[in-house]
Amino acid sequence: MSASKIDLNNLTDDQKTQAIKEFRALLGSESPKHDDNTLLRFLIARQLNAQKAHEMLNGYFEWREKEGIDRLPVPGVNGNPVMQNVRGFRSVPDANWDMSVEGMPEDFKKFYSCMGGGCFHKVDKEGTPVFIERTGYHDVKGLAVKCSPAVMLDWHIRNNEFVFNVLMPECTQRAGKTIEKHTVIFDCTGLGIWQFDMTGLNLLRAVSDLDSRVYPERLGKLFIVNTPGIFARAWNIIKRWLDKRILEKIFICGSDYKDVLLQHVDAENLPDFLGGKCTCSHMPGGCVPSPYLESRNAKGAGDNFQFSTSLGSSSHEYEITVPKEEVEGASQAKLFYKFRTTKRAVHFEIRHRKEDCADERVIVPSTSRDSHKEIVQSDMNVEPGTYVFSWQKPAGGFSLFNSLALDYSIDLTVEDGEEFVTEHVTVHEADEKPGSDSDDVVETAEGVGRLSVS
Repeated sequence: MSASKIDLNNLTDDQKTQAIKEFRALLGSESPKHDDNTLLRFLIARQLNAQKAHEMLNGYFEWREKEGIDRLPVPGVNGNPVMQNVRGFRSVPDANWDMSVEGMPEDFKKFYSCMGGGCFHKVDKEGTPVFIERTGYHDVKGLAVKCSPAVMLDWHIRNNEFVFNVLMPECTQRAGKTIEKHTVIFDCTGLGIWQFDMTGLNLLRAVSDLDSRVYPERLGKLFIVNTPGIFARAWNIIKRWLDKRILEKIFICGSDYKDVLLQHVDAENLPDFLGGKCTCSHMPGGCVPSPYLESRNAKGAGDNFQFSTSLGSSSHEYEITVPKEEVEGASQAKLFYKFRTTKRAVHFEIRHRKEDCADERVIVPSTSRDSHKEIVQSDMNVEPGTYVFSWQKPAGGFSLFNSLALDYSIDLTVEDGEEFVTEHVTVHEADEKPGSDSDDVVETAEGVGRLSVS
């Protein structure tokens, strides 16, 4: 069956039945081993091409056998520890990903502190399990050092097997219908350009490639919320790694993301920091525990910042120059900054001086910031010149012998006109090159997807 004129998102019962019939004919004696839902997932992943779906299915089972997937201990079952935080399911009691429990692989303990936080958190309005990730808090550079692609894939596979074989069967029973997809929310709060380390991003690519190859059609919707302006730059890289079908399911949200999420997830099931009413106050760390947030005030926990210094009896200043030639013609130029301190608050100020001018103008007046309690972060539009970031001790503050640690990051981003608002990602077909296989283009999605914002 050709899918050239078929809407894969709205297949009729007759179209599904015909496609599955053709697939089962190819499977022969192997056909009874597979249910219709599984066959349909592989068919859709291969544009209803039964031959290619057959090859993909065979590759899937060969991979499971070679990698011993069915011999892995399933998290949350038979006393095995969970490999991710869990909230709101009956088959597995609410639990945190705990490094101290017996059976936790040593390799996972090494990168745990670099994780921004994640949780399988209840269900959406369709009864689909929801996974929430605090993407903006990941220490990507730390992950690149402490976690190899093989280890990351091992951890990801175990969590996939958990949600597909433990949570989804429960959701199917509760909903009274087949549940075989999940909803994902990436919260980009705290995201900075310092996190776009290519070695770390290659971990993401390895995960994406694996999912497209052996876990087809498992994503229902992906919401990316609280996206800063710099996200556009990273997105131009990441979207090229994603399968066309994945791109069609992505929603990049602007300031109205709370209303968007509440259209899909009941307020009682959505964490309060995303606009819902849930707090999971009965569990340490609340709805989505974050190793990064837990350790941000710990000694040496400045890995997710560009700079670290000790602020004693003197102030500390950092200058960054915005070249005129870099921002000319740009739709928007911004400075993103964040900082934190230990022990005490500090006075923070930003000044600006134009090129070839010694006079400085105060942009952000000196005020006390409780950066010892939470990370201070913001952004601002900029013009050519030099910006001076200044941190000073408060009146009657610390002495040289009672200094505090200051961690900070400051980045300039220049955008060329692509603005992210709440929008569904629309994938447009690329012009087919002579001699190319259109199905192969869909499979790799290399250069096919682009963000369409109206």
